[in-house]
Amino acid sequence: MDDEIGQTVTMEKPEIYTEKLMNMILDAIDDIIVIHDSEHTIIWMNRAGEKAFGKSVDDIIGSKCYSLFGNTTSCADCLVKVTDIGSPNNAIRRRIIPGTGIECDCSTIPYFNQAKLELGVQHLRPIEKKD
Repeated sequence: MDDEIGQTVTMEKPEIYTEKLMNMILDAIDDIIVIHDSEHTIIWMNRAGEKAFGKSVDDIIGSKCYSLFGNTTSCADCLVKVTDIGSPNNAIRRRIIPGTGIECDCSTIPYFNQAKLELGVQHLRPIEKKD
């Protein structure tokens, strides 16, 4: 935006607005989105995850992603452990949510910063049962 003397002014609000908007969008979808750091510590989860796991987001943040599935260590077929920068990770793993028995296809999108894995974005899509 240009001010009165023709200089460009950078606004900070759109950055905050974008984060809030993305959270709103991700909370509105039925698929489960879980974001965790490279140590598997959950830093964000959408409302679909809260509903599927039967736990509040506040109770889940700070826990390990594998604990959501009743494990005490990372999953044997963890996609984050085998992901290298530059190699596509399109693999899908089957996960079952304890307590509800909901089966999901799980894929992980890695986020690298300076060639180091920083975040994993897990996308869990519940499998629709055909009668």
